[in-house]
Amino acid sequence: MNVAAILPCRGRKEQTIFNVKRLLQTAGYDQWRLYAIGGKEEGDTLTALAKLGIPTLTAVSDRLTYWQALHEATAITSEPLIACLANDLVPGQHWLRRAVAAYEGSFGIDHYGQPGPGMIGFNGDSHELNHSCHFLIARDLIARYGGWPTWYDHNFGDTELCQRAIADGLYAKALWALLFHDHPYWAGKDDEVYAEGRALIDRDQRLYEHRKAHQWQ
Repeated sequence: MNVAAILPCRGRKEQTIFNVKRLLQTAGYDQWRLYAIGGKEEGDTLTALAKLGIPTLTAVSDRLTYWQALHEATAITSEPLIACLANDLVPGQHWLRRAVAAYEGSFGIDHYGQPGPGMIGFNGDSHELNHSCHFLIARDLIARYGGWPTWYDHNFGDTELCQRAIADGLYAKALWALLFHDHPYWAGKDDEVYAEGRALIDRDQRLYEHRKAHQWQ
């Protein structure tokens, strides 16, 4: 199955380039393409990635939220499966091959080569079985849920999608498809990108709780 792997870019130029090279080298899967996207402030990073042969998209705004980046990149891709990534991920061997195999085993593929609706979570994010920060999801399922959750600034969009897919019986986790979150705050210090991402976490949580209580409206 063809996969569009979308990498929203924000800060961390050197780390992003290093992680992209490792993502490419360890995917273990041929039917995929990595796309990078960011706002105008990420121009240098996107230029560097373009030199590596990565398709890139620079938005007209200075900054995109994570969910806005996924929304805009999804609009220019056509692959039936989408993997949402980040520039703080350290992949394990065959991270994508294992996720696709788990997807096919859980949700199937028709005789036209199209996937059944579903969502497979990557492991390595230190969350429980029923939550994944990053995942492989059917394009049709994203559309069913109203598109990427751009109503959140950064947090709880993944939580909403996981909970909705679980309720529909369309979620599973690939335990050996590893994408490790390389969070600097685990060593006692944030960087500015993480601090920016958590700036509106209380607002995002209140919105999540409201939407959940009102059938995701």
